[in-house]
Amino acid sequence: MINNSEITNFSPNPKIAGLMPYDSNIEFVGIRKTKQVLWLQNGSNHYFSDLPVEHYNLLKTSYLKDHKARRFLEAVSDHLPRQVELYTYYMYGEVDSTPDISNGKLAPSENFRDTRNCPSLLWNSKNINIGNHILTPRQLVIVDLIGNNLPDKAIASVLGVSHKTLDFHKSNLFKAVGVSTKMELLKLSIQHKIIA
Repeated sequence: MINNSEITNFSPNPKIAGLMPYDSNIEFVGIRKTKQVLWLQNGSNHYFSDLPVEHYNLLKTSYLKDHKARRFLEAVSDHLPRQVELYTYYMYGEVDSTPDISNGKLAPSENFRDTRNCPSLLWNSKNINIGNHILTPRQLVIVDLIGNNLPDKAIASVLGVSHKTLDFHKSNLFKAVGVSTKMELLKLSIQHKIIA
């Protein structure tokens, strides 16, 4: 006899771009330990060095336009292909359902941060956003501190502002992303992969 009294419902997981055999989009995968990049396309994974030249050139062009990224990465490596790979790692290191290259076009940066104070946060081409709102550096710190479950008094202290000034900043942030509480902001931040 089959017990039908309990039915398990699984929520559909978003598919990973490039993972299916018929998906010609490209998804970059960052390896945190080495800061190397693999890419997925048509159900196969590949080394960054095997990226077709037209896709590599999209990344290289974007990298070369960002003088802040160049200044940082040229100090890390004097080899241009490695600089472009590192740029790709910092810009697109998170695996998700949004392709990083689709129809020959490079997507905007992802909300991926290697660390909280990721160097890419200072680059011209890197944005961390919730929906259409690009977070300012101060707003990102507020989100991180809320994610640490700090009380407002401690957040104000870390920021070096009064409680009243923090309330002003929180109010502007809440309004910009369409929430009214810290819990709603936290939930939205997790959904947008800003905090884990």
